[in-house]
Amino acid sequence: MGRQKRKPKRIQYETLISWFVLVSVLDIVLTFLILRYSAEGRTRSTLIEGNPIARWILQHAGFAGMAVFKLLITGFVCVIAEVVGQHRPVLGARLLRVGTLIVAAVVVYSVLLLSGNVNLPYLNGWC
Repeated sequence: MGRQKRKPKRIQYETLISWFVLVSVLDIVLTFLILRYSAEGRTRSTLIEGNPIARWILQHAGFAGMAVFKLLITGFVCVIAEVVGQHRPVLGARLLRVGTLIVAAVVVYSVLLLSGNVNLPYLNGWC
């Protein structure tokens, strides 16, 4: 009489999590570009990180620390959505959809901020 093999649990919201992680990584990449171009004086005005907690981490741990912070928050939201989804599947999915829309709005804002502030010949007039 052997032990029964447990079937590994499947991620409940694979597609929604993938979209959420994608927009979160885009946010990190765009934040890097915005901060780098601003530090190099390649923007029309000084641009800073808008999230005060992330800005504090950036000042004390550098960009890598801030990126880790943002990735930890992303992972935390994914885990919370999966846990909530075990008991309330609609709510878990809604959490990821709303989170994705919020971060996507930040990504769109960052692209507009870049296009309106960065002095790059190939980007000027894009938006």
